[in-house]
Amino acid sequence: MPGKLRSPVLHLVVCRAEPAVELGPFITACQELSWEVHLIATPDAVDSIDRDELADLTHHPVREDEHSETLHPLPPADAFAVVPASFDLVNKWAYGLNDNLGLRLLNEAIAVGLPVVAVPAPDPALARHPAFLESLDRLRHWGVTVTRPAEPSEVADPVPWHAAVQVISAWTRFARVPGQPTGERQRSADDLARQSG
Repeated sequence: MPGKLRSPVLHLVVCRAEPAVELGPFITACQELSWEVHLIATPDAVDSIDRDELADLTHHPVREDEHSETLHPLPPADAFAVVPASFDLVNKWAYGLNDNLGLRLLNEAIAVGLPVVAVPAPDPALARHPAFLESLDRLRHWGVTVTRPAEPSEVADPVPWHAAVQVISAWTRFARVPGQPTGERQRSADDLARQSG
């Protein structure tokens, strides 16, 4: 008998950035697409998220650092999402800095060619900063699917988050467990991200 297909694994890296109100619905949407979601919080996000609530939602502990990952080893990822992606994380990531668990995993994902989608969420005053725009271009060049930036406001802008879900949905359609985002799958993901702009 053929082996049973497992659910694909999504490593979700979360920063301290607005609008984080969409994080729960984003996780639920990925789960409805049959993804098993594991959340990694960057150091600046640890005190700004409800770790217990997110652990209940994902059915897995929130990993914060190398120690927590050692206690609760992450399963191998099939894809990554960075939602929301802060100004600091985008700039560090684009230049290969490796100073926390989330960045290390993202750098490894790029190195081995795993699919990655990011929803930038910079402070409005920094959204047009040349370093930030250059960093986004570097990430796109490396194969990261980048949606248009999320806008912080009293009513969170859901459009970029929905675009990220569409990208993950496209990965799901191409394979039960997605591989490197090349060819038609990468073009489809990039098209969906552009549609959010």
